[in-house]
Amino acid sequence: MVQNSDIVYSATQHIDRLMRRVVLLMFGAGVLSVLAIWRLEAIDGRIDPIDRVGYPGMVLVFSASFLALWRFPKVLVYVRWIGFMSITLVLLVDLWQQMRVHAPLIGDYDSLTLWNWLPLCYAMAFFVLAPRHAFMAAAAILVFFACCAVMRGSAGTPWAAQDRALMINTLIAHAVLVVCLTGMVWLKHVVTVQGEQATRLKLLAATDPLTGLANRRLTLQLLDQLARDAPLELAPVVMLCDLDHFKHVNDGWGHAMGDQVLVAVASALRASTRDADTVARWGGEEFLIVLPSTRGLEITELAERLRVRVESLQVADRHQCPVPVTLSIGIARLAARETGSSWLKRADEALYRAKNDGRNCCRIAEPPES
Repeated sequence: MVQNSDIVYSATQHIDRLMRRVVLLMFGAGVLSVLAIWRLEAIDGRIDPIDRVGYPGMVLVFSASFLALWRFPKVLVYVRWIGFMSITLVLLVDLWQQMRVHAPLIGDYDSLTLWNWLPLCYAMAFFVLAPRHAFMAAAAILVFFACCAVMRGSAGTPWAAQDRALMINTLIAHAVLVVCLTGMVWLKHVVTVQGEQATRLKLLAATDPLTGLANRRLTLQLLDQLARDAPLELAPVVMLCDLDHFKHVNDGWGHAMGDQVLVAVASALRASTRDADTVARWGGEEFLIVLPSTRGLEITELAERLRVRVESLQVADRHQCPVPVTLSIGIARLAARETGSSWLKRADEALYRAKNDGRNCCRIAEPPES
């Protein structure tokens, strides 16, 4: 059932859910990939002392992060940072060691394998961190890579022409990757902002600005939907509520106090109904409550509880003088083959009887004539 707080989902919620799924896939794929490479290098005898620590460490980080995020979705922020920092540090330490080796880079298995894995650091940065942090982390990794290249040249390690070309091309490729990922993050930001703006516009179009309740437009759509689709076994009910002598409040205490009364009544009605029910400001001092399902005498008990709750509201002016607030309620249960407008009309007639019977009371509408 439509609720005022659930009219639309924000774009941020959708992106957070998608981000969690992406990160889960990344961690799951990371475990499988590292295990496969670890096994292949063990068969070929290419595991060095750093890899003996790095591969088990990466598997442990990936696995722990996957389990933590899967079982506890709210730890997404911490898991992202721990996973990113752990994997990145392992790869950067390995990079530092490889660049200090006095051997040509072309054809060196360890160097080429490491450079193939380095883009993972940039991808993780932009997929698991906040945009500003991601850009700073990717720029820092790129600078570190460049510093390693400069360190290799300044340390007197022989540079083959092919090595120099390979290093320059790799740096350029990494820089282009960072630019592309930055553009993707910017696009995500634009989509998020536009989605949140659309959400706010839809929310403004469907809610009353003073009370925050659903407005007349949204509630009319809901009434028509219930009249058309709701089974009569659920016994849907509408309650049309009107504040008694509200004009006296505006005339005697001012419109500011009148608004304060409306907000207090709206809060009381929302707090006294179920989450599945819809409370709407119908117009002026009128409120409409839509109950999609009721049982037996439950409706009369609820209406009386609402009336008493509003009557007991402690609303006072600036001089602490109490402002009297009472409520008249007209109740109508949906009948067979009844339209939303007919259903609402019967509730209005019941409210009119409550007004004529002295106000501050509840009246149930008569069934429609066959």
